[in-house]
Amino acid sequence: MSGVSAHRTALAEEKGAKKVRSDASVGGSALPPPVTERIALIADRDDDDADDVPDGEGAVVSPAARVDLVTLDARYAGATLTPARGREHARLVANGKLFGWGERLPAGAQLQGLSPGRTVIVARWPNGRETSLAIDVHGVGVRDGQGRAVDMARERASLQRTPPARVDLDDVDQAIDDPDALRIVVTSPEGASIGPITVESVGADGASLDSTADVRLVRTKCGDDAPAELSCLATVPLRFVVDDVDRRHALVAARSIKAEVGGAIVVRDAKGDKLQAIRVAGPRRTAAGPIGRYRLAIRPIVMRLAPGGAPSVGGTDAGAIAALRQELAVASATWGQCGITFGPVAQMDVKVVNPPPPYLVALGDDLGLPASGGSVRLRVEGRPLTFSTKKGWSTRQAALELARVAEKAGLKAAISENARISSGAAPSVDVALRRADGQLASAELLSSSDATMSVSIGGVDLSDGLQHFGDTDSVAGTLEERALVKAVDDGDPRTIEVIVVPFFGGGGRIGESFIGSDGSSMRNVVILDRAGVRAQRTSLTLAHELGHVILDEPGHPDDYGIDTPTLLMDSDASDASPFGPRRLLADDCARAVRQSGPRSRIPLLTEWKLSALKYPTR
Repeated sequence: MSGVSAHRTALAEEKGAKKVRSDASVGGSALPPPVTERIALIADRDDDDADDVPDGEGAVVSPAARVDLVTLDARYAGATLTPARGREHARLVANGKLFGWGERLPAGAQLQGLSPGRTVIVARWPNGRETSLAIDVHGVGVRDGQGRAVDMARERASLQRTPPARVDLDDVDQAIDDPDALRIVVTSPEGASIGPITVESVGADGASLDSTADVRLVRTKCGDDAPAELSCLATVPLRFVVDDVDRRHALVAARSIKAEVGGAIVVRDAKGDKLQAIRVAGPRRTAAGPIGRYRLAIRPIVMRLAPGGAPSVGGTDAGAIAALRQELAVASATWGQCGITFGPVAQMDVKVVNPPPPYLVALGDDLGLPASGGSVRLRVEGRPLTFSTKKGWSTRQAALELARVAEKAGLKAAISENARISSGAAPSVDVALRRADGQLASAELLSSSDATMSVSIGGVDLSDGLQHFGDTDSVAGTLEERALVKAVDDGDPRTIEVIVVPFFGGGGRIGESFIGSDGSSMRNVVILDRAGVRAQRTSLTLAHELGHVILDEPGHPDDYGIDTPTLLMDSDASDASPFGPRRLLADDCARAVRQSGPRSRIPLLTEWKLSALKYPTR
């Protein structure tokens, strides 16, 4: 609402003036003068400055919170305003500070609505002239599916976590079992109206995402404790969805709007002026309490098929970057159901990299048997490198000896222990060899005389697909997987590496993940092949695999419970409709915060406070 001119109407008819005049007196004295002007205000119950306090309750109204105020005409400068009735419904503000009734107004003074109702104000000028203003304060609020009021400043709208369902469009008071749908409720003084409304969704950057114009309003009950002079209208339950798949389904197309975490749902009048808004974050009710907004740190990487060759997806480097960013945007929107976002995906740094050389020396790969003693001969960067093992040495002791010899030869060595596989006697240990300049070194195994401790060189050859883990070595990964991941790992367990490869060897797999609770050096990693990228909304492969990491859960709910194909974490569902595997439960969201939130052992999620939005004007 940019100015008072859009909300005041001169009362030319004496009939209207007499009606207001008969309702009030000033301090019990003579009746106020005739009403010559009517102003419409909105009860300012939202939180435009993002301080978690309704703007109408703040002792100071910050610049960001003044968008819903109406500036008085310049002719009121120097006048005093005294409420004849209804003073509780509005207040005066000057330069962001509260201004008392009866004091002489400075230029630029503003009116702020507090609660629905009608206020009559007498304006007096020093020359003795008097007039009256009628202020109609309208309420614009929201109710949930059960009819409970939702605090627009302290609570949030949330993204839809249930499949489409039919509702009675004529019964706005019906209770529905939908934790995310919200009704817009307009409360007005009897005889006043703000007219038709538009509900708009804006993104975290303030840009308009979606809207639905001329939303149908149906008369509803204002509440048992509401004054009799108020009337209320409500919309059907509106759904805030992540994409067009949900948005356009015939069952809910008339009441669905695309939205995103960090943005807002904005109610506007017929002229496009903002009335009130509620921010979008995580679910309001979970076992972990209300969930706000969290940010997940992702490192996206696309592998080339061979050094200097084409990328795994997209055809060109630019195409690969665009394809992965698009997939990340879909996954980020999907996890928005839990208030989790990856941030501005369009700005995400996607790396296109070559497969690493054979740089990884694996000791005791698979079984992890101790040494029986012997000599191991390697060739590293064309130079011989030999180290010896002693009987009874563990894989780690052998790795320490290799690292000592390598560093003496001018190389750098990094030791990482893997989780013990189900058939193993002990964990295997990998030693990553690098040149003095930090680049990966090429290694070759010449011979090994140790009869029990295996020595292998890990390299990556994507021409025949990435060799993936099976049931026995899932916690550690295959040697080729470890060579791939450890070559690009940034060493920070609080970030998730998302790596795209051409395909997995053997077929039948389009994505996999390594989680932190396995106790391996391979943790918080997702590997996706181009078929997983192409599947997009059919199976939401990236969002699903990220779910294993975020939830710190290797299994699927249908592995040990009821098969629910609409759940994102279902193991085998594939359906591009709104009834496909795309939903997250409140329990999933609570687990995500507990397992990966700021207080978890390895915090993958960073709390991201909402900041003030600058809403687009119409």
